[in-house]
Amino acid sequence: MRCLLKINQSLPAAFVTFGWCRSAYTVLRSLANRGVEVHVGDNSRIAMSRFSRYAKSFTRLPDFYTEPEAYIEAVSRAMTSYGAKVLLPCFEDVELVMRYRDRLPAGARVALPALKDWLQAEDKLDYLAPVRAAGVPVPATLKIHDNKSLLNAAAKVSYPAIVKVRVGHGARGVEIVHSEEALRQVVQRLVETFDLSPARWPIVQQYLRGRKFKLDGVFCHGEPIGMCPFEILRCKGSGKFGTSTYRRSVDHAAVVEYATTALKALSWHGMFNTDWVCDEAGIPHLIDVNGRLSGAVAVPYEAGVDLPWLWYQVSAGFPPDEAEATQAGVYVRWLLGDGIALVEHLLAGEFRQLRGAPPPVAGCRYDDFIWSDPAPFFGQVADYLVKFVVSGGSTKPITRNMVR
Repeated sequence: MRCLLKINQSLPAAFVTFGWCRSAYTVLRSLANRGVEVHVGDNSRIAMSRFSRYAKSFTRLPDFYTEPEAYIEAVSRAMTSYGAKVLLPCFEDVELVMRYRDRLPAGARVALPALKDWLQAEDKLDYLAPVRAAGVPVPATLKIHDNKSLLNAAAKVSYPAIVKVRVGHGARGVEIVHSEEALRQVVQRLVETFDLSPARWPIVQQYLRGRKFKLDGVFCHGEPIGMCPFEILRCKGSGKFGTSTYRRSVDHAAVVEYATTALKALSWHGMFNTDWVCDEAGIPHLIDVNGRLSGAVAVPYEAGVDLPWLWYQVSAGFPPDEAEATQAGVYVRWLLGDGIALVEHLLAGEFRQLRGAPPPVAGCRYDDFIWSDPAPFFGQVADYLVKFVVSGGSTKPITRNMVR
């Protein structure tokens, strides 16, 4: 696949991973439009970015969950082969890059936090203490490690409540429970399904009712260089639960201020995304931190905050541009995600969820479809369909080691 845009030879070429997802596709679009030569890698033969006119090349990679060392070796070979100097790992393969950074080609440039900081942020229990100490509101959380503490938590928590695995992805291992019995059953099922040790049992967390927001951003050695908050209007799951499919960029000074405080407390460097819920008083509570791109990074990009470009600049060692202010009121939709949600609701018999969803407004933009580069959307559809069939009809296929 040839990149059809003019390459700026003064900008080092980039290698982008996780090419099957719309987040990597946004990175690809952003950098190619800036004149960066972009090479893409992924485990799937039909990764959506492979079919983009912006991609200079595509490399098939091993599964990083099951073959971590082979994955790093394949990435290193591809970077050497194509002369890519900047590595932008677009999913949880960021951990592998941290662990095996010495195996990358000499001179490879990345912008990632220290491994200990990433592990703390990625753990849905461990990040709570430092950000709470810094003054950031978080939900009340109970740690459980055996049947006795499970029974105590089930009796103590207010319902509905949230059960979360310590490390997961895309709402996998996260469930809402409405009773003591349901809480006990869900925890026991998660422990058995994912073979969790007592030290890694799920946590039980306060369920917050209110408006839901995300904030994506880039930090450079503990200082923010670009952030964009946006409101979640619809998710794949009912009640705005799960992966978002429809959002609106907003001005929200409190979320920006708290996010800055939280990521400073975590000594952050590189990309991140955060999830927030405002309580009845309108106070934002940090409910999740992810040390990587979010699937919704197209929202900041379409709202004028080019986070992939800032991340590239930090990675390459260039002084980052001053980030543009967020253009509020930009609506961005994950088109295929809404289709997957429709299938999930039909399979679950949740027919009421099909009514009353806010329709996309005029001028709505998309994570996964642009008229000037339509092929990736159809590659994405084919990729999801194959995974749906191979997983036996699951819309949330789980790879070994994804949940832990």
